Amino acid sequence: MLFAGGIATYLVLAARGENKTISAQPTSGPRRAATAGAGTQPATADSFRQGPCPFQPGSGIIQGRDLICGTLTVPEDRSQPQGNTIRLAVAVFKAATAQAAETTPFLYLSGGPGGATLSELGPYINQANRQAVTLGRTFILFDQRGTGYSSPSLYCPEVDRFNQSTKDQNLSRQANDAGYLRALRSCHDRLTAEGIHLSAYTTIADAQDVHDLIHALGYRQVDLYGVSYGTRLALTVMRLFPQDLRSVILDSTVPTQSNLFTSLSASMQHAFDTLFKGCQADAFCSETYPNLQTTFYRLVNRLNAHPVTFNDLQYGPILLTGDGFAQWVFTSLYVTSFIPDLPRAISEIDRGQYTLISETYGELMLAQDISYGMYYSVECGEDMRYTSLQELNKSVSVLRPELRPGMQDGLEVDYQVCQLWNVPAVPPEQKQPVTSSLPTLILSGEYDPITPTSNARQAQKTLSHSYLFVFPGTGHGVFLTSPCANLIMAEFLDNPQVQPGSSCLSSMGEPAFV
Repeated sequence: MLFAGGIATYLVLAARGENKTISAQPTSGPRRAATAGAGTQPATADSFRQGPCPFQPGSGIIQGRDLICGTLTVPEDRSQPQGNTIRLAVAVFKAATAQAAETTPFLYLSGGPGGATLSELGPYINQANRQAVTLGRTFILFDQRGTGYSSPSLYCPEVDRFNQSTKDQNLSRQANDAGYLRALRSCHDRLTAEGIHLSAYTTIADAQDVHDLIHALGYRQVDLYGVSYGTRLALTVMRLFPQDLRSVILDSTVPTQSNLFTSLSASMQHAFDTLFKGCQADAFCSETYPNLQTTFYRLVNRLNAHPVTFNDLQYGPILLTGDGFAQWVFTSLYVTSFIPDLPRAISEIDRGQYTLISETYGELMLAQDISYGMYYSVECGEDMRYTSLQELNKSVSVLRPELRPGMQDGLEVDYQVCQLWNVPAVPPEQKQPVTSSLPTLILSGEYDPITPTSNARQAQKTLSHSYLFVFPGTGHGVFLTSPCANLIMAEFLDNPQVQPGSSCLSSMGEPAFV
């Protein structure tokens, strides 16, 4: 299949890949969403209500003893306190010991935008891994507005149904794009008919929700962790509510001043180049797959001209085009544990064998756990409103010629989606770098395809009390994929004023290609 809305798929998959072990011009004076500050309406201290967990806790975790769940009620639009409300799904894993309960709570922000938190992490935490995942602290999770178990949900089943129904069809790009746009129009029209104000689903609103959550739970400060888009949200909290934070951890950074659409082509090319150079530098890989780069680009052309069908173990027949193949390799680089297998997988496909891709394609590319409505509500107002079709088309020039048509098509489709979504631009100050002296730990994976280390360095320039560590052989989302990262994070949280040790980095090494 040709992936509908390819760029949204590239970016939204960051929410699923993190922490895994396996079109007219915008107007020159766009409408602006409300900013934080005067006139906004906070949630009240009694707006958190305990209730049953919406997920099955992991083995040995008992609700009430180890885990508290509930909902936080906040205004949808804080300039209209008598208007709609949102119920945010919350889960708090209690610290395992009385001494640990005295430490600052640890608040986790997922990526996307549009990624679910509770369904991804809640059932994963069990008594055996609890210490490693929570770092021994009170561990706060919540589904951001429009996502997961929070209500209302901006999930778009229309998009998932379209992707499922066309996964084995050889559609032209034009037919594929038209179907995707129809699906999103149906989703948009349904959400707005339900009375949902899509312009209220922004990073600034998310940050206000974080502020309310901290205080509704009775805390004065938290240690804040964000991954992928969650880092942009964390940076926004740093800007708007620094008094709420003791320290911050940014994992796979998305700076507020960056533009995901115009930077994607450069990130993609860098990701593929890193893989090919890594294989070339490895004695086994370079001998076993001596022409990996040539093979890859030849396959993109060949599969676009002559797509093939293979059977995914979970999702059945899949039609694989060159664009879909490139997207699968790109997305696989998110997952640290799969990076060593990629040269072999590329070589297999070149020989007409699909063992490895059949084991991972569906989970990475078709899993139905992303809120596309939240994704477009945020990204259209935050990034697409601050670029142009000319800039988007210009951005693809950094790509190899084999990759440009698919990328350009995807960017143009998302441009059209944002015209349909028609949310206002965020205030210009949201697109400025965040300047802060808060202690900040920045983590970056060497092979991260979507948030490269250059992103981390860009954000670090205005964070005066920050420490940056790059993890060899690691993809997107360093926490929970690297024991070394957990050690560095734990030491940082014990004393954020002092740079943590990093001797474990020297023993990590590059991917052990197979």
